[in-house]
Amino acid sequence: MTRWTPMSRRKERMRSREASRRSEDEEKEAKLTEPRKTSENIQHSQEIEKPESTKTFKPNIILAQIPRYAYLLVIFALLAGVFFPLITPGIPLDYVILGTATLFLGLVGAILLFKSLASDNWRGIFIVVGFALISISLVLIYHIQETFRSTFY
Repeated sequence: MTRWTPMSRRKERMRSREASRRSEDEEKEAKLTEPRKTSENIQHSQEIEKPESTKTFKPNIILAQIPRYAYLLVIFALLAGVFFPLITPGIPLDYVILGTATLFLGLVGAILLFKSLASDNWRGIFIVVGFALISISLVLIYHIQETFRSTFY
């Protein structure tokens, strides 16, 4: 037995599955093209056919998920006023870092709320933690605002 034998067997199985799927698809198409004979006295029930295997795309690599959230991170960094201390003299960079971290905390909470829609097992935990992070972020935003006002205005 060579090391390529299991791979060739797997390919043969996949080819046979594809061939059987093609024949099933051709039979379905043939059934759809034939006109139905219906009578007025008989009520026909519609049967909904479920696909045998519903394949969903789940990236196995973490790097594939980075572009999904990268644009959100850039937008939040710009909204946090990264350039504000550069434009206004005398304002330290600490407030920008705190504001950005606070917005990222709220973003993580929003992402957890979004993930709760797709997860059945962890739905409750995602919802509670998501709302908790968003509320903590909101409290921190008001705290930073009061501190900034009392310091500079």
